[in-house]
Amino acid sequence: MGSLANSEPSPNTVAPVAPGDAGLEAVLDATHQLLWIETPADAAAIARSLITVLGGATMPARAATSDALPVDVSFGDGEPLVPVAAPLGIARMLLERYLPAFMVDAQRALELASKTERLAQDASIDALTGLANRRMLDRLLGRVHADDIVIMVDLDHFKAVNDTLGHAEGDRVLKSLGRTLAATLRARDHAGRYGGEEFVVVLVGDGQPDPFLERLRARWEAARPHPVTFSAGVAPARPDPKRALEAADRALYRAKASGRDQWQWATKEDYQ
Repeated sequence: MGSLANSEPSPNTVAPVAPGDAGLEAVLDATHQLLWIETPADAAAIARSLITVLGGATMPARAATSDALPVDVSFGDGEPLVPVAAPLGIARMLLERYLPAFMVDAQRALELASKTERLAQDASIDALTGLANRRMLDRLLGRVHADDIVIMVDLDHFKAVNDTLGHAEGDRVLKSLGRTLAATLRARDHAGRYGGEEFVVVLVGDGQPDPFLERLRARWEAARPHPVTFSAGVAPARPDPKRALEAADRALYRAKASGRDQWQWATKEDYQ
């Protein structure tokens, strides 16, 4: 195993050390690499490498012998693994001295990585519907390609739900539509809550808006908690991806003005 002195630390290897270092440098190197981990698999890879450098080995816990130390170094990634080293040997001494503290540091690093991931998710996900929020939608819309389709979806007479049934039922309707949208999308497509009862869908590439909206209507009629319909505006990103959302919004306005519970396609004038 080569030294990492001249390269960025990797979550897969630990640099070997000279015997006189008594394992301390290896442990410091491994602990430093915890700054880069993102998953339990990363932590497990560092732990296995450290154990090897200290002179031990790992084996499945189900096959553990009397030489095994009672600590699971898999971090939940796959089957439990335990370190192994001969009793009274130098490797055993080093593992018993340094591995417990490393495991505590690794668990803490995983907790911090998980917290960072949750914060990043909270910053991009609408808490009510589970779809992308306005911030994430703005980023997605900034990357729309000419072959994509932008659709603006708006629930009809949604204010009446809040006014007559209460905001809790209104939230229930929004949550249901969020789930229905997510279930109707292809893996490559995107949907998010633009604000209030407005949602934006981006069909990527060869998406077919009319079949998509027909499927969405059918699923929505089966899933909705109250008889609330939706209207939509459809705008191909071509001729102007930067104005596709505005064109979809104008088409949506026409759908509303024409009686709701329908969708309209954007015209050339909607991009002006």
